[in-house]
Amino acid sequence: MNNLKEIAVRLYRSHKRTVIIWVVAIFSCGMIFKGLMQYPQIMRNRSEIASLEQKTEEERNRQAEIDDLSTKVNTDEYIERIASEKLGLVKSNAKIFIDVSDED
Repeated sequence: MNNLKEIAVRLYRSHKRTVIIWVVAIFSCGMIFKGLMQYPQIMRNRSEIASLEQKTEEERNRQAEIDDLSTKVNTDEYIERIASEKLGLVKSNAKIFIDVSDED
């Protein structure tokens, strides 16, 4: 009877090990499958990150241009240039040359 009990204990332990191995294997396969299913989303996110980084760089360049222009805006030279280009204004002591050649 003692021998029968030992056999039952060994059988129980070996069955227990088998069940644990199967549970770990199934769990591992499930995690691998879930990771593979998320791969397309990971690729889309990487693409979106690259696009956003490019837009960020463009906006930084734009901001640098705006900052550069803002330092020039309040100078007399810039004001004179805009007044002459956009409004057709000239200084009172400026010499104006008019082209009188006939270009028809």
